[in-house]
Amino acid sequence: MRQPYYGKVGRLTGKVRFGETFEQAASRELYEETGLRAKTYRLQEIYRKMRHREDGVWVQDVLFAIMWVTEFSGTIIRKTEYQENFWITANELKNRDDLDAYDDLELELENEEDEYDRVRFQEVVGVAEGY
Repeated sequence: MRQPYYGKVGRLTGKVRFGETFEQAASRELYEETGLRAKTYRLQEIYRKMRHREDGVWVQDVLFAIMWVTEFSGTIIRKTEYQENFWITANELKNRDDLDAYDDLELELENEEDEYDRVRFQEVVGVAEGY
């Protein structure tokens, strides 16, 4: 609901704060943006988005930790000055001419993967001596 992405349909996003784990950030952002809580969080994908202008100047280089969350509770915030929240399936989105999805938005159901196909990522928390 604001430029440069006014009218686009996408995922919830937000920054990871200093000292936060991906799960903590996902939980905080989910609640701040939707009013919902989830029982489970699982890292589904690490996604790097790099964009440059036509003249070759880089304008975006961001890492996204895409989380799969389940078992929601709470009351959804339908609309804020920055966004409108709604549930939609991938098929519904494809069949809606009035909705404009981000060019790289992929909605799909989580599948039962072999454990070797799952994303692995470690977050290590510790004291940085002499920093």
